[in-house]
Amino acid sequence: AAMLAAPVAQADDVEFFLDKLHQRGIYASDGDSSLLRAGLEVCDQLEAGRTPMQVAMMVYRYTDESIDSGDAGYIVGAAIGGLCPEYKGLVS
Repeated sequence: AAMLAAPVAQADDVEFFLDKLHQRGIYASDGDSSLLRAGLEVCDQLEAGRTPMQVAMMVYRYTDESIDSGDAGYIVGAAIGGLCPEYKGLVS
């Protein structure tokens, strides 16, 4: 039986995501790899059936204090825009 897997993020998609965060002034003290992990986690949570708002609240709760609720929503939007565009229908 063939296994269906979510599309793997391409380099351009990763660059889009990171550029969007950097443009907003969002960086991670341990580098872009942790931002990418956060973005991929956003996609995983959406795949699990959570709404973008629920995921944004999770990002807000579980990241350091430098991320405010607006940044959390922005991270979710950037992840959808770059890393998991199949969820664009969930955001207006």
